[in-house]
Amino acid sequence: MPKPASAPLFSIITVVRNAVDTVENCIDSVKNQSCADFEYIVIDGLSDDGTSEIISAHQSSINIYVREKDGGIYDAMNKAIAVCRGRYIGIINADDAYFEGTLKNVQKVITEFPNSQIIYGGVEILGKEGGSLLVDHSNLDRAMIAHPSCFVSAEAYRLFGAFNAAFKIAADYDFMLRARNAGAVFHNSGLLLAKYRPGGASAKFRLQSINEMIAIQGHHLGWSPFYRRYRLARYLAATFLKPVNRKIWAQHAQNPQSHL
Repeated sequence: MPKPASAPLFSIITVVRNAVDTVENCIDSVKNQSCADFEYIVIDGLSDDGTSEIISAHQSSINIYVREKDGGIYDAMNKAIAVCRGRYIGIINADDAYFEGTLKNVQKVITEFPNSQIIYGGVEILGKEGGSLLVDHSNLDRAMIAHPSCFVSAEAYRLFGAFNAAFKIAADYDFMLRARNAGAVFHNSGLLLAKYRPGGASAKFRLQSINEMIAIQGHHLGWSPFYRRYRLARYLAATFLKPVNRKIWAQHAQNPQSHL
């Protein structure tokens, strides 16, 4: 994919390390967009499972391909953001994918709402869970909007800063709250804009994810130390105790004579 002579409307970023089973589907979903006004940047953190070979096979569809050690997913994203030329930047991880008309739909939103700095929508959930997810930015105090569906203007990154790489799992949430608190203009497209595959870093490292969420919410929402500890206990109970309780109740339903 040759670099456009003029700056493109979109810069699309994929950061990856060891995603041999899904990276090709992700790349195909980008290069098959019905809107061609974009550049594509791929940052590979020294994959050693065959991912790099797959990326190399698609290099004609990639404008910038960097393969080097990084300081984590958000460090890699920041490297990519620094070289983006597009007006809006979308980040689609190697486990996820776009719909064929995603960029075309976002282009329409930009035309209709040109002052939007953060455009987003919902995601279709892949795998056995199925369904879809759309969190409105009015609920950012409690939950993160679907990051694979987000398109952030280059202007927004200049004004509000990029990702705080000290957070290894939830730096995208930190960015969104920081931008929201600074007056960023959000636009909920109401559309499904990406396909999301559960099981990423936030699921694999759940305890670290919860701790980062509490730290981020506490900082941006002005929580007291006492309230942070209270919220941490609530998160931990909701995450780790409820599944155990469901299992106990299921066993009891099968054997009503057992003691709860």
